[in-house]
Amino acid sequence: MNQFSTNRASTIATAIRYTLPNGMVALVQRNPTAPTVSVYGEVRVGAVHEPAAQNGVAAFTGAALIRGTQRRSFQEIVAATEAVGASVNAGGGLHATHFGGRSLSEDLALILDLLADMLRAPSFPDEEIERLRGQFLMMLREYEQDTSVRASRALRSLMFPPAHPYSRLSSGTTETISALTRDDLVRFHTRYHPAVTTIAVVGDIEPAGVIDLIERFFGDWQASGTPPHMTLPDLQPLPDQRRVHVALEGKSQTDVIWAVHGLDRGSPDYYAASVANMILGRIGIGGRLGERVREEQGLAYSCGSSLDADLGAGPWAAMAGVNPTHVERAIAAIIAEIKQFAAEGPTEQELADAHDFMTGSLAISLETNDSIAGTLLGIERYHLGLDYVERYPSIIRSIDREQVVDVARRYLATDNYVVVTAGPAVGEEHNEHSNG
Repeated sequence: MNQFSTNRASTIATAIRYTLPNGMVALVQRNPTAPTVSVYGEVRVGAVHEPAAQNGVAAFTGAALIRGTQRRSFQEIVAATEAVGASVNAGGGLHATHFGGRSLSEDLALILDLLADMLRAPSFPDEEIERLRGQFLMMLREYEQDTSVRASRALRSLMFPPAHPYSRLSSGTTETISALTRDDLVRFHTRYHPAVTTIAVVGDIEPAGVIDLIERFFGDWQASGTPPHMTLPDLQPLPDQRRVHVALEGKSQTDVIWAVHGLDRGSPDYYAASVANMILGRIGIGGRLGERVREEQGLAYSCGSSLDADLGAGPWAAMAGVNPTHVERAIAAIIAEIKQFAAEGPTEQELADAHDFMTGSLAISLETNDSIAGTLLGIERYHLGLDYVERYPSIIRSIDREQVVDVARRYLATDNYVVVTAGPAVGEEHNEHSNG
């Protein structure tokens, strides 16, 4: 493996990308600033691959990976990491199952051994599965009383058809998690495949040695069948305005979400939309929405926006936490501000501030092994190229006012949107969901 230089500078552009014969991709970056190492990885199998009737099986399977393997019990995994002050973890998400670990550089072999064991040969012991199920159900019961979660769940069910995996939360429900069996987890795990797996290792390590270790622990991983693939259903435009209130007893705050269909990460509009979203509801105390709705009008405890752009197009949303007596005024103020932004666009100062913040925050976010490893995973997932961090400032600064206005008008300037509120009952006219 001596083709890999051991004198790499600590920049992502000099990271090594190596593809194993089984299709697994390794990304390795030397960062000698501390005697530690971070491992981040993903298998691109997640909730988008699960049937609706088994909502939550991806998250449950991912969380169960650490609960025991064919070689080690859960207790043995914990003991092995605690003995050297290290950690390993895993969990299922919407598009991928994530895994990772942290340790001193000298213990990297142990971490990779444990992670390979967890990914390739989980045993899903019955007793541990039931303990984990209890934890999931406790979390989900708490979610049932969480205004933010309930609003998000209702929003997705309105924006996406039932066949679309974005129509539900990846955490599942008490009903679906209660019904899952060990066989369901075993069956879902068979979808894991090295050809849709990426591992990033960053720290005080020698890249050639790390590649050798990855080959040692993952090189003979073979999976049956072809790598899983998911084509998301096409989205139909929202036909009209949709409004739902989720009534929850005993709440002193109402969560409000206004949303339209957004765009995916690969869209040509992505960077212009990101700058627009930053100005509308992110920078400072929540962008324009925070300034106008919260600060000037006093209609919200918090207010901002989000752009959910992943492998598929999620919602482009404005959110607020509101006193229940201010809900209607807050919604009207949010809609008015969004329409004004789409009509007028940003000021030159707002655009400059967004450029500065977005380019500066990326640089700051790359100060730790964890953040570098996470960025490497994103670069691989979205096919951005290892020079992405170097190109990013020029990409963002190339977004001009006209591009922001154009993207805001095409996505936000519509009368067809969804509004969801979750909090105390406000009357029967919008109360389409009851408590529980």
